[in-house]
Amino acid sequence: MVEVIIATSIILIFLLALFPINNLYLNTVSTNTNSVKATLLAEESLEAVRFLRDASWSDNIAPLSVGIGYSLELVSGSWAATTTNIYIDNTFERVVTFLEVYRDINADIVPSGGTLDPNTRLVTASISWKYGLATSTKSVSTYITNILDN
Repeated sequence: MVEVIIATSIILIFLLALFPINNLYLNTVSTNTNSVKATLLAEESLEAVRFLRDASWSDNIAPLSVGIGYSLELVSGSWAATTTNIYIDNTFERVVTFLEVYRDINADIVPSGGTLDPNTRLVTASISWKYGLATSTKSVSTYITNILDN
């Protein structure tokens, strides 16, 4: 009987030691899930901007102010840029910004100086979400051009 009590106590101590490890695992999974969702939303944002570019550069991209954060919304099956803040799943805030692009005499993109290229924009999609008391952000950037000349 003593051996059974000792064996049960050892097993109980072992199981109690696993609870904090399980909590750490669940917190890590939750954090990584939001990070993966944010990355996918950022990539989706760039795809939405490409859709806007392909539909009409002059109507959808050219009129947007540079340096202003825009949200993207799906309206009747089409993407639209808006300055109204939109939260996805009541968790993620999506902000897309457009910056002007300048080129040197060799038509290479330069960080400053050069000549303004009105048919190219640097697009940055940032997804932010709160986790506890902190805010996390994922960002992706790419250049888009008016390849369809529309």
